[in-house]
Amino acid sequence: TSARYKIYIVDEVHMLSKNAFNALLKTLEEPPAHVKFIFATTEIRKIPVTVLSRCQRFDLRRVDEETLSKHLIDVADSEGAQISKSALRLVARAADGSVRDGLSLLDQAMAHGSALVDDQEISNMLGLADRSQTFLLFESVLKGDIVSALATFEQLYGDGADPSIIINDLLEITHWLTRIKIVPSAGDDLGVPEIERVNGKAMAEKLSMASIARAWQMLLKGLNE
Repeated sequence: TSARYKIYIVDEVHMLSKNAFNALLKTLEEPPAHVKFIFATTEIRKIPVTVLSRCQRFDLRRVDEETLSKHLIDVADSEGAQISKSALRLVARAADGSVRDGLSLLDQAMAHGSALVDDQEISNMLGLADRSQTFLLFESVLKGDIVSALATFEQLYGDGADPSIIINDLLEITHWLTRIKIVPSAGDDLGVPEIERVNGKAMAEKLSMASIARAWQMLLKGLNE
């Protein structure tokens, strides 16, 4: 009643019906001087062009994994939480660029964990596959060693890893190998976990780009199905 502006924040604005958007148009076209609307959405394509053309648009980009990891480390330190840095990197990776999701997962980890939360506890919490086992699975599949591949997959599944996450991890490994093939110096980046640097280099030397590309296509199709 006394502030200079009235701010209306409409979250998940794409959920409004077509009639609701039409009702807003006149107000958006000629808003009172003291009113500001803020529309938030993750589905920009669902907003009618007539509404978009009357708004200023700000795209909030994903936060890269390294920046998010540092932020989570700072939060964990300020909260006095005993969580290993490698475990926090797993949380940052699972957050997929969202600070909000990262903090929610960190909160779970702090409530979930014992004195010191390590990679294993975070992996169990998130249903992630063990990275070394995923590399082993990838290698077995490309060698055509189906018995070994099925046994490894069964073990990962038995340990609680979600099958779709396993395929996602295999896709990440495929992408990582492609990067090393194209830019070999990427394999020397100290910011990358040791297992990925060592295993990645060894596998990239053995595999042709054609077989890596074929693996990518098959895994992508498998993930969709």
